[in-house]
Amino acid sequence: MTSGRSIVVQGDVRDTVDAVVFLPPAGSVTSPFLPIGAHLAAAVPVLHCETPGRGRLAHQEAPASVAAAVDRWADDLAATLPEGRLHLFGHSLGALFAYELAARLEGEPRYEVMSLSVSGARGPTSAARTLVTAAFAALRQNQRSADTKGDPNGTWLALDLRMRRQHRVSRPSVRAPLALFCADADPFARSADMEEWKHFTTGPSLGTFTFPGGHDYYLFAHLPVATTIAGLVAAAPTSTHPYPKPGQFPQNRSQT
Repeated sequence: MTSGRSIVVQGDVRDTVDAVVFLPPAGSVTSPFLPIGAHLAAAVPVLHCETPGRGRLAHQEAPASVAAAVDRWADDLAATLPEGRLHLFGHSLGALFAYELAARLEGEPRYEVMSLSVSGARGPTSAARTLVTAAFAALRQNQRSADTKGDPNGTWLALDLRMRRQHRVSRPSVRAPLALFCADADPFARSADMEEWKHFTTGPSLGTFTFPGGHDYYLFAHLPVATTIAGLVAAAPTSTHPYPKPGQFPQNRSQT
C-alpha cells in the first residue's frame, strides 16, 4: 500500500497489535527491505519508512536533518497505525533513525517499542568526520545498498551522510530492548564496534546476530534476516503472533 505518506505498508494493519518498522539506510529512495518484509507480512504487518523529496515523494519537501525526517515518519506512522507495539529495524544511517524514532515514541503512550534492532552501524555518537568520509567513498563504489536506479550519482547518499555528520542525539538513552545485527565482513561496523549501542539503551540485550557478507548483507539474506526479526517479535512478552517460541536468545548468534 502506498500513498502520499512516507510509509509503505506490507500486510494488514487493521486490528494488529505488533508491527515491524524499517528505517532506511543512507542514499535509499525506495525501501530496500521489501523482500524481507514479504517474508513477514503474512503474520505481522511491516511498515517501510521512505525519505520525502525523492522517488515517489519527489514533490514533497526533503528533510534537512535527522530530526526532521524522524518527525515526518512519526506523523505518518500515527496516521497509518494509531497505536501498537513496534519492532524497529534500521541499517547504517537507518540505525540512527530507528534510535531517534524510539526516543520520539517514548513520549507517545499509544505506542510501545518492543525491540530496537540496529544493523551495520556504530553507536549514535561515534561518527567522526573521517569515518563518514571513508564510508561515503566506499558506498559510492558499491551503490547496491543505496538504490542505484534512484540515486545513480550518489546525490541522496551525500545529503544523508551530511545529516548524519551534523546530528546530535536527542537523548542519552532509550528504554527499548536492543538487538544487534552485523555482518562478518563489514569493515564499517564489526560486532565489537556495535557493542557501544548497549550504552544507549536501558532495556535488555536481545542478542547479537551475525550474518555472512559485507555492509549490505541484508540484500542477500532476506529469509535469515526475516526469520531473526520474526523470532524477536515472538519472544516479546505476550506476543500474539504464531511464531514458534525461540526461547532465550544467546548474546551472540551466527545466521546462515
